[in-house]
Amino acid sequence: MNAKDLFTEYRKTGDLQIRNKIVEDNLYMVDMLIKKFMGKGIEREDLYQVGAMALINAVDRFDPEKGFEFSTFATPTILGELKKYFRDKGWALKVPRRLKETAIAIPAAKEKLTAQLGRTPTPKEVAGYMGKDEDEILEAMESNLAYGAYSLDDLFSADGEREGISLEKFTAIEEDGYSKVEYREILDKVLDGLSDANRFIYKKRFVEELSQAKIAEMLGVSQMTVSRAEKNIRQKIAAEMGT
Repeated sequence: MNAKDLFTEYRKTGDLQIRNKIVEDNLYMVDMLIKKFMGKGIEREDLYQVGAMALINAVDRFDPEKGFEFSTFATPTILGELKKYFRDKGWALKVPRRLKETAIAIPAAKEKLTAQLGRTPTPKEVAGYMGKDEDEILEAMESNLAYGAYSLDDLFSADGEREGISLEKFTAIEEDGYSKVEYREILDKVLDGLSDANRFIYKKRFVEELSQAKIAEMLGVSQMTVSRAEKNIRQKIAAEMGT
């Protein structure tokens, strides 16, 4: 039987031997996806176990009649569980709570300061903005490196490569395979309808997370122009999602 036939038969019978066959055929996805989380303080075996359990969950929830490829459905499901596990275990170096909280707050402070200053702020400026000592800011930045040098909210394709679009910047949805696929299709539709300039602004603002001021400088326009474009992009996405 092909993959679709296996899923159809499993949904009809609940035969665990069929489920085990499907899981075995798709374990390669776990092998690829856990690579993004390895070398950051968590054992491969632990990551593999989490990914395998997520794969089983995806198999149980997958409906071949909805028209999606299983890999497209399962990828965000597996990544979601890996992210949650990594968030729980990522501070394995026993970083003090005060430093964790400071480290989490630093990106937002840096973004606001970058918009105000038109450049990346220094640690001293971040410390002043947050009302903390510069040494504490530097210590928090160093501790944050133990948590991973990339965003856990990035989306990845089925082969494990970074696609560069994070739907969670627009929605607060739970990790759910069908929802992810549907929202991704909506986002692709919106991006296809944008002008080249607005697609550039989208990429720089939401993917690369540059400040409005920096993007305005790159385009040779006012920050207000970038702000209006960003608002327009958000409104288009919200309209397509019906929110």
